[in-house]
Formats: sequence, structure tokens, C-alpha cells
Amino acid sequence: MILPTYPYLPIAAIVPCLLMLLVGLFDDFGPPPPVGKLVPGTVIAVQRDSSGRGVSALLSVDTADGRVTCGIDRAAFPGERVPPLHTQVTVDHTPAACALPPVSQELPRWSILAMGGGGLALMIFWLWAGRRAPRARL
Repeated sequence: MILPTYPYLPIAAIVPCLLMLLVGLFDDFGPPPPVGKLVPGTVIAVQRDSSGRGVSALLSVDTADGRVTCGIDRAAFPGERVPPLHTQVTVDHTPAACALPPVSQELPRWSILAMGGGGLALMIFWLWAGRRAPRARL
């Protein structure tokens, strides 16, 4: 018994690419919402290790309750580079702690659109070329 593959194989090949294209068009890939409130802060001190490399930054943060001092480790900063003194930094502040604002870890929208659109175009070309190719008779 030979199972028919014509209506099922093209659908199975095109649907994932079409879904990826639709996700790239309509999904929001922004960063997650902050835990607390985003407030401005200023670096008032930088703690250094024995080699002179910055280990953590002490920040002065202006909140609704007044001025608060908090520290952020170098691993939280981009490239693990502690900013120099008197640098303005946006801080995600909660009453218990403070951290840098969240950053999106998702793929950029253009890459998902390119993968979905490219895959869809390749699948359509594959189906078109397969219809035109001569078929061997049994």
C-alpha cells in the first residue's frame, strides 16, 4: 500500500516556515518589564581588586523615599566593565535591592523574519521545481 504524500508533505514543509514568519511579524521582542522602578543613579565609588580592575560600583540612587546607596557587581554591567566615577546609570530599584534594567535576550526580529521568509521561499521553490521535474513511472 502506498500512502499519498502530496497534500501532507507540502503542508508539513511550509507550515513551520510560515509560523516563524508570522512570529517575526507580530510578536513583541522587547525586554522583560523591570522588577521595581527605573530611576537614575550616579556612580559615587568604584571598588577595585589588587590588579586595579573594577569589581563593583557603588551608586547613589534618587528614589521617591529619598537618596539610597546600593552596590552593583561588575558581572551585571555590559562587558563586565564597571563605569567610571560620576557616570549616570539607570537602575531598576526595589526596596530590597537595585540592579541594572533588564535586557532582552531574544533573537532580533529581523533574524526571525529572515529565517521564516527564506525558509518559506525555499519551500515554495522546492515544491515548484518538484512539480516541473519529470517523474519516473513504475
